[in-house]
Amino acid sequence: MVKIAKKGLLLVLIVLAFVIGSQNPSEVQVNYILASSTLPLATILAITFVIGLLIGCLIGTASVSKLKWQNYRLNKKDKVTTDQINTQ
Repeated sequence: MVKIAKKGLLLVLIVLAFVIGSQNPSEVQVNYILASSTLPLATILAITFVIGLLIGCLIGTASVSKLKWQNYRLNKKDKVTTDQINTQ
């Protein structure tokens, strides 16, 4: 059920990004640190959306990994403590 909800949410976000992008066809000048270029606003929105999505995934993966490692250590400590209690 959760997988279906995640895929549905992703689909909604992609459609929303497409709708917003198609409503913004005007050209915008973007100034980088070393250069500048003129891009359609829809392209800029798509690029920033993907970059934000990647950053969010990286932060989420780091948080989940940290919690899984903490859970592993606590389960190991709990097993050692349970073994000590059972041997007494």
